Amino acid sequence: MFETHVDTLYLWVGLGTVSVVVLGVIVGLPTTAPPDATEAAATIDEVTTSPSGSIAHRRLIAEEWALDGRAIRLRNDGGTATARLVRAAVPAQTDRLQAVVNGERPKAVYDSAGAFRRDTRQAQAADNRWRPAPDRLTVRHVAWGGLDVTIVG
Repeated sequence: MFETHVDTLYLWVGLGTVSVVVLGVIVGLPTTAPPDATEAAATIDEVTTSPSGSIAHRRLIAEEWALDGRAIRLRNDGGTATARLVRAAVPAQTDRLQAVVNGERPKAVYDSAGAFRRDTRQAQAADNRWRPAPDRLTVRHVAWGGLDVTIVG
């Protein structure tokens, strides 16, 4: 009695439109979850509030990262996440700071405590643009020459 004729043009056009919309929604969904900046910040805060010589590692699932000293930002296809830090940290933006993060003593890498202090200040003042994220975040608390700092790389 109330039958719809499937061969009518408007029904086929409507079905095609709905199919295209559903496909667009499915393709537009992110394929991964946003990165977890809170866990990375917790790792940095843990080392920052620990005694000098403390080291921690955290696996990062992110494509890019930025550290401005007071916050860490992570980004991937799933989105961007930001987390504030309890205390300031220094990004390892130079090869020498990266060597210190990786376990070298500052005394073996730098000629003087003043050079170490200048390098950390320049790293803190440098722009915090997006950089490729490492697979593993390394955080080290270092004290040398009157400078007590946490370096992240």
